[in-house]
Amino acid sequence: MSDTIGTRLRRIREEKGLNQVDVGEAVGISRSYLSDIEAGKKDGSIKTISALAQYYDISLDYLTGLSGTPVQSSENAAHNDLEVLLLKIWRAMSEEERLGLMALLKARIDTNAA
Repeated sequence: MSDTIGTRLRRIREEKGLNQVDVGEAVGISRSYLSDIEAGKKDGSIKTISALAQYYDISLDYLTGLSGTPVQSSENAAHNDLEVLLLKIWRAMSEEERLGLMALLKARIDTNAA
């Protein structure tokens, strides 16, 4: 049996110990519609699949088979307001400013490691 969006959704739901009724209510769909998606009888709209991914805290890449791991990569996500601010600052910087900042950070880390 191939790994489909439906089978991945079923697997993650069961791993989390959730039932279809509760998941359906949480994302605004019926239990029968979720059952049909999990069974491969219906594809599910992008809105529904996205809502399920958010509810389960998994990536769309995992659901579509582009990634083998269900966990969203926290490496590329801001974890708090300070990281969001740093990302905004980083994006506003020129490449030259970024390289300078990286050199300063590396020097600071090297000093602390010594």
